[in-house]
Amino acid sequence: MAPLQRRALYGLIIGFVWTVAIIAVFILKGGASTFSKDQGFRLIIDGLWIGGLIAYLVLFETILRRPGQVDERDKLIMDRSARVQWLAVIIQLVAWVISLSESYWDQGQIPVVFLYLIFMSTLIVSTVAQSIGILIGYRRMEGRQWLR
Repeated sequence: MAPLQRRALYGLIIGFVWTVAIIAVFILKGGASTFSKDQGFRLIIDGLWIGGLIAYLVLFETILRRPGQVDERDKLIMDRSARVQWLAVIIQLVAWVISLSESYWDQGQIPVVFLYLIFMSTLIVSTVAQSIGILIGYRRMEGRQWLR
């Protein structure tokens, strides 16, 4: 397994645990209505998502800074993983728009707390989707070599 592929697998695992932790804390602490009123709750969520981003950054920056760890194939896979990121972020934003507009249509406005949640979830989806894109890229590359 290539170092970048291994890091992507670790990134996917970290991203899954990170997402489950944030969702669990969010549900256990009372959801969006409590989130907007409880500063301690907001700080816990902030710590979780910023900590997750830092862990993800450290995971990938260590491999990208070492010379010889990333070859042309890895760079190509990294470039192509951006397509998966872009698609995942767009799908996630569409889901937010549809669900929030349908939920709050009668009120005529969406609570401000959801802007924060949209931003946070976009960062999470983007980082997890990058790992998925890298793993898909390696899978496709391995499939092409097998066919030859």
